[in-house]
Amino acid sequence: MSAEQSLAGKVVVITGSGRGIGKEMAIDAAAHGARLALVEVIKENLDATVKEIAATGAEVRGYHTDLGNEAQVIENFKAIEKDFGKIDCLVNNAMVHEAEDLVKTSLDSWNRSLSITLTGSFLTIRAVLPEMMKRKAGNIINIGTVNAKTMVGSDSYSVAKAGLHALTRTVAVRYGPHGIRCNTVVPGTIATDAWQSRVNRNPTIFENLKPWYPLGRVGKPKDISEAVIFLLSDKSEWMSGSEMVVDGGLLAGMAPMYKIVEGSD
Repeated sequence: MSAEQSLAGKVVVITGSGRGIGKEMAIDAAAHGARLALVEVIKENLDATVKEIAATGAEVRGYHTDLGNEAQVIENFKAIEKDFGKIDCLVNNAMVHEAEDLVKTSLDSWNRSLSITLTGSFLTIRAVLPEMMKRKAGNIINIGTVNAKTMVGSDSYSVAKAGLHALTRTVAVRYGPHGIRCNTVVPGTIATDAWQSRVNRNPTIFENLKPWYPLGRVGKPKDISEAVIFLLSDKSEWMSGSEMVVDGGLLAGMAPMYKIVEGSD
């Protein structure tokens, strides 16, 4: 099998797939032969992405879903299994990112972050596990963040993502004997339209962040997508419970600090 068809025949579900990283993953998975079920709450984004991917000849369907609504998740994931016959892989990418500190965070904002980013992933995982267990095969990827590993702001988002990291470990250990793998991809700053409100406030925000990244730039959606494609493929078949860090070196150390400590700045 060629590298380009490394996902041939696999049914891949991607949440939050209407824009940004999720859309990039969907496009790349289609190019590698996957059969795609796209889950997204913004219908116009969902429809546009489905149309774009379908134009390439790939098999793709969209499922308009609010991950904060348990009944919708259950209903739509049953529909996906009926439409495709199975679910091989699930990528939990959907999230809510509100950049507020704890004092400024309303209870509604806090609950919204946890509901979509963490509880929504719990609901999708719970929806796919029974059939995966029956088939003794399944592959789940959760998109985490460096915010779950070190304090870089956006408090409710960071807490929700830290819970998602823990959920990966739970699934990997508890359901590994059933042939199910679960891993986390850990992005650093990725320049997507999810940052637009912050870019509006500070148009140089990505330039300001560059010094913190040893590789000298913030990330692109493609950086994360390529890691996910590897984890979706059989090349990663003995990886489970892992955290694949894709962060340009951010977590390796505080890049602007060492020169000050050494007196070499």
